[in-house]
Amino acid sequence: MMWRKMIILLLILLFSFTAFVYAEESKKLVIGQVFWGLHDSYQQAHQLATKEYCESLGIECIPMDGQMKPEVQAAAMEDLIARKVDGIICQAYDQAVMEIYIDAAQKAGIPVVSFVNVSSGKVKYPTMQIDEKQGAIAMGELAAKKFLEYFPGQKIKMATISDPSIEWAHEQRTKAFIQGVLNVVPDAEWVFNGGKSSREIAYSTAEDILQSFPEVNIVFGYNAENVLGALAAFEAAGRGKAVNGVPVSEIFVGVDGSVPELIKVANPSSAMKLTLALQPKSSAKKCVDMLLKIINGELDMYATDKNESVVSFVVDGWGMSRADIEKFVQDEWGIKVDLSR
Repeated sequence: MMWRKMIILLLILLFSFTAFVYAEESKKLVIGQVFWGLHDSYQQAHQLATKEYCESLGIECIPMDGQMKPEVQAAAMEDLIARKVDGIICQAYDQAVMEIYIDAAQKAGIPVVSFVNVSSGKVKYPTMQIDEKQGAIAMGELAAKKFLEYFPGQKIKMATISDPSIEWAHEQRTKAFIQGVLNVVPDAEWVFNGGKSSREIAYSTAEDILQSFPEVNIVFGYNAENVLGALAAFEAAGRGKAVNGVPVSEIFVGVDGSVPELIKVANPSSAMKLTLALQPKSSAKKCVDMLLKIINGELDMYATDKNESVVSFVVDGWGMSRADIEKFVQDEWGIKVDLSR
């Protein structure tokens, strides 16, 4: 009788151990991602790409809309830390605030990968960067060359819809674009800068530009919301047009490579002919892969010397065919679109 009880006990223990091991092996990784703001078309595409990639790996992903508000992003980080997720990807609206919560996550044993923002203080973490500066310079140079071709004898007067408080975007996108223009036309004038990452604010800002600087002939928006909002205001005023791809009174340039932008770039009747295309699918995959390296012990969660980059590139409405642009949209944004409309 005693031996029978011992055998039963051993079997129970063996079964419990096997069940525990199986549960541990089958435990699903859960990661959270705090987005800049899911009102933005790029952010939406990045979220979708992250979801699809995580699903393909059997990982649960919890997206959090940062709404371009430090307090909302902070609450999202607190929520993910409380859920004890296995890792977090974040793009800070206010880097100083975000770093408080990156530090809190790390102290809780949760690794964090930053998208775009690079560690610059006491809080250390790896970053998946976007390499935009060289592309923005090249885009500025191309815009200036086309301006000289289409508007001989006119002086370049540039307006930018850009928020200097978002330092990384203002430096890598807006100022780099201006530098590119000045490389070709040193006496070009930068007559106005203003706005925020909002289509409505961009629209009203462009209305002000039309009143105060009607001679503006190059307009740059540092993301999709800004360039599309500004272009809509110019179109409402009867401007922002092109004839067979040749701008009538100004050249519009954007950043993101969202579908609404690309429809404009491919349209021979639109003055928008350039955008610096981000790559949401590539960026999403690389962010997840970097986080998995930390989770799997292949990368230290405090490493700052292993940052990687996704290179942006210029979508050129003068030099690329519709088919070329459509292929880019399909490959990176996961959208099949007909740009002939």
